Amino acid sequence: MNSLLSPLFDGSLNRRELAFKALAGLTGGAIGWIPIEIVNNGHHLGEPLTTAQQVAGFIASALAAGMIGGLITAVEAAELRISPQTKSRFVRGFVLCAVLSLVATWLSNYAFNGILVAGGVAFNPSGELISGSIATIVFGRIVGWAIDGALLGAGVGLSTLVLENVVKGSIGGLAGGAVGGIFFDLIGSITGAGAQSRFFGEAAIGLAIGLLIGLVHELTKSAWVTIQQGRLKGRQYRIEGARATLGRAEENPVGLFGDPSVQMRHAVIERKGADYVIRNLAVQDGTFVNGRRIETVDLHDNDRIGIGGYELTFHLRQTSAAAREQVSLAADRPNPAHVATRLAGERAQAEGPCLIDADGRRYAIRAGAPTRLGRALDNDIVVAHSSVSRHHASIEAANGAFELKDLNSQNGTFVGSQRITQARISDGDAIRLGQAPFTFRA
Repeated sequence: MNSLLSPLFDGSLNRRELAFKALAGLTGGAIGWIPIEIVNNGHHLGEPLTTAQQVAGFIASALAAGMIGGLITAVEAAELRISPQTKSRFVRGFVLCAVLSLVATWLSNYAFNGILVAGGVAFNPSGELISGSIATIVFGRIVGWAIDGALLGAGVGLSTLVLENVVKGSIGGLAGGAVGGIFFDLIGSITGAGAQSRFFGEAAIGLAIGLLIGLVHELTKSAWVTIQQGRLKGRQYRIEGARATLGRAEENPVGLFGDPSVQMRHAVIERKGADYVIRNLAVQDGTFVNGRRIETVDLHDNDRIGIGGYELTFHLRQTSAAAREQVSLAADRPNPAHVATRLAGERAQAEGPCLIDADGRRYAIRAGAPTRLGRALDNDIVVAHSSVSRHHASIEAANGAFELKDLNSQNGTFVGSQRITQARISDGDAIRLGQAPFTFRA
């Protein structure tokens, strides 16, 4: 339970997406109230419906559900832009939720009427309650709207084309529908009019479904990336399904827009069991993980991904990280020699000459050739900081020691507090490239 609720306290909650989904659901519910009100205006609970009225009720409910589901699905990427992909998501969500609403409306009406009959609820021709209790009506409303919300949420999840989101959407929708059902009769009793009650009910169910669907997604997400540098700094994207592409094209689950050095489909993150792997798709401009150019590499929690001028941090939920570690240990356990070799290699890498940044990440120094540092992607160590020049400095082993050389950088290279052009560095020296601090370990 603690790990499930950890996003509420660890800062990983994507509040932007929650706000977008809540406002989209609220707007969809408010718009969807219009056909609902046209059909139900002047009608009271307990009044028999003609076949035409029943058909109109199904159509109105489908339109309302379609608007709620379509708008929630359209803002899946938390974007305000109306792009072809946004329109496609809206249409897909509208159609799926409208179709499922036909089933939901029948089931919810069946459950609602069944609860009223079981509770002995009856009305006179003018719509006044003559037997049974308001509590029974409210309970029936909650159950009926919860069914509506669950199937609406399933439609939203299905429209994302990720199967596991169907269950998440259903849970969020069920909770949202129940909230709408709770307040429907309360608002009606306060206002004394069905129109206000129906408006609030539709708007509330839309807002609650959008918010709770988003919240369920956030509480159950396994992996996500946060943009630390670039035009979309601060934006967060969930990594869902078997693969998620990153690039400049609109259809990418992780859209990195506004940077010509980012290719249309630049890289892809793939899920393999409990592991996540990133694979480079760019021919010219590469993909970098922790400052090193890669083709395919495993991702770990807090790994830094460099794509064009963007820097992203990969996050892995603790439960997923634990599962990943268990899988890794289980795979290695039959071969102790392999485990010993791997650990020895990791110790050797950790003990070699390196730079350590302010977050404790290590960057190995090459032994037989200069190690180039800078903001450009062709450096051996990529430092994605605005104060760092494209080719800022280099470190080279010479005569059993290491020398740090400035490469005519704009903001300077420092050892301690002294700006240098070239200087010998020793274990523990504080190095600064512009405003980017490091510690050298020999």
